[in-house]
Order: sequence, then C-alpha cells, then structure tokens
Amino acid sequence: MSDEQKEIRAQRHDFVKEYYKMSTLDLDRHLKAGWQTIAVIAGGAAILTSGHDGKIGLPIATMIALFSAFWGAVTVIDANYWSLRAIAFMSNVETVYFSAEDRKNFNPYIGFHPKYKLINSLQYMFILCVLFAVASSFNIIWEVTTAYPSFYLIWNKIAEMGWMRYLLWMLPLYTIVIGLMFTLYVWRKRLDSYIEFSTGSPGPDVVAKTREMRHVTLEPTTIVPHPTFALDGHPEFLDELNKKKTTLDRCSQFSTVFFGLFLLAPFAKVFF
Repeated sequence: MSDEQKEIRAQRHDFVKEYYKMSTLDLDRHLKAGWQTIAVIAGGAAILTSGHDGKIGLPIATMIALFSAFWGAVTVIDANYWSLRAIAFMSNVETVYFSAEDRKNFNPYIGFHPKYKLINSLQYMFILCVLFAVASSFNIIWEVTTAYPSFYLIWNKIAEMGWMRYLLWMLPLYTIVIGLMFTLYVWRKRLDSYIEFSTGSPGPDVVAKTREMRHVTLEPTTIVPHPTFALDGHPEFLDELNKKKTTLDRCSQFSTVFFGLFLLAPFAKVFF
C-alpha cells in the first residue's frame, strides 16, 4: 500500500469518527428539543387560565391552548424523525468497526436501522401533548354545560347567537380538526423522509466474524480477501416501512373525508 493510500485511509478514519461524534450530539440535541415543548404546553395552560379569568375570550383561549398542544405534538414528531435518522447513521458507522459477533458484546442493534416509531422519551412528551389537547377540549365542554346544562338550552343559545359570535365559539372545533389533519400530515411526511433515507443509505453489509474485519474504506484485507457477511434484514425493514406507509395513506384518505364533514359543522346554524 502506498503512503498516499495510507494517508487517505487515516483521514477517512478520523472523519468517520468525528462524524459519529457529531451524530451523537445531534441526537442529544433533538431529544432535548422534543422535551422543550413542555414550555409551550405551560404557556398554553397559562392562556387557558386567562380565559377563565375573563382576560381573554374562552373560545379564543381554548383555541390557543389547542394550538400549543398540536404544535408540541408535531415538534415531537419532527424531533423523533431526526433522532431516528441520527441513530440509523450511527448504526451505519458501527458496521464499519464491528462485526455481527460484536452484537452480543456491545450493541444488539449493530447494522439495524431503528423502527419508525416514537422513541420512549419523546413518546411520553407526545402523550402529554395529547392529554393537554383532550383536557382543553373537555374544559370548554364543562364550561358550556355548566352554563347551559341541557341540550335544549344549548340549542336555544346557538339560535340566539349572531353569526360572528357563533363562529368564534366554533374556533376550538376548527382547531381540533385542522390540528389532527396537520399532525397526521407531518407523521406521514416524516415517514416518507425516513424511507428515503433508509433506501438511499442502507449502510454497508455487516461482516459476520470479527477476525474477517475490513479496512475503514470497506476494502477487504489481504489476509481475508473474501469476508463472509451476516444476513441482511434491511429489505424486510423497508417492506415494513412501506406497509406502514400504505396503511397511513388509507387512514389519510378516510380522515380527509371525515374531517371535511366536521369542517361543515359551523354551517349547521342555518337550521336553527
């Protein structure tokens, strides 16, 4: 091997190590970003309190609270995607330095991209966003039913309202419908991005035995010119992602029709 080839190999080795380190920091940053959405949820709770105190209209306060919940949810989804991508890249790098035999010694996921699902720590934050949205919705229902305890009274009150005030009270419903559709859209979009990454960068094959390890440039050594590789489960992984995509597409088609009908709810006033 020439001195030039040795220098290229050394430089590549150093670059891959630094890149791996950057991905580790990137993963940590995105996980923290997901949890920082709790500040937005706290802000939404404060706005909701102002609505109860009469400083801001209750339907408007509820709308803002719901906005903060859905904003937190899509932020968690986005942070989760970049976290999964960072882990997938780290897995690709690990296949350069580890063999399939090292899975029992260091990491059982060497050479495997993580499944497309919420990481546990971000899943808890997502659940908090969902619970806050549900609580905000029940809160305004509680306030309305406290003032008008029967459906007959609610019906008469709607009939007495002017169109402007009626539409203002419908803002929380609009926010829920649009928020759910947008959250589904972001989840679907990030799944597409993850499939694109995993398809374009599946990573090198994992060497089956440690004694047959390659150079960092993925060239075989002179001692073992034809190393054996572990079974590649990446095609099955991509099939699983595409199945999720197909299922999500069907849900999106159904939800578009379902939510579209809900968006027509405000015009029910013409019957009052």
